[in-house]
Amino acid sequence: MIKKIKNLIENYGVNTFYNGGKGQFDLLCANCVNELKNDYPFINSYLILAYIPGKKNQFEEDFYKRFNDTLYPEIEKVPPKFAIIKRNEWMIDKSDFLIAYVGHSWGGAYRTLEYAKKETSIVVKNLAIY
Repeated sequence: MIKKIKNLIENYGVNTFYNGGKGQFDLLCANCVNELKNDYPFINSYLILAYIPGKKNQFEEDFYKRFNDTLYPEIEKVPPKFAIIKRNEWMIDKSDFLIAYVGHSWGGAYRTLEYAKKETSIVVKNLAIY
């Protein structure tokens, strides 16, 4: 994973990373980008929220430390049932690249991947099939 992210930084000038923070792959990506900040101090990593968080527990506080900041897209009028979907679409709409790990044809990650594939301006890398 670090190799893929380094490639984006070094060969494509990527300096901003978005992360939804929901799942093991998101955690892996957050850790990799956070580690690479030592070699590339100019990169920024943002946790994109689907909901305004309540009181954080210790695990969440530790997780949040991996990011430069959190962002909450303008989705507050979206029903909570659709907030993650809209947050993911927001991230795709603001991105040039997507690194994903989706090995099935169902669920939110799959839906996000399919949404990204329809956007002709974004480069999609699904590591589950490479």
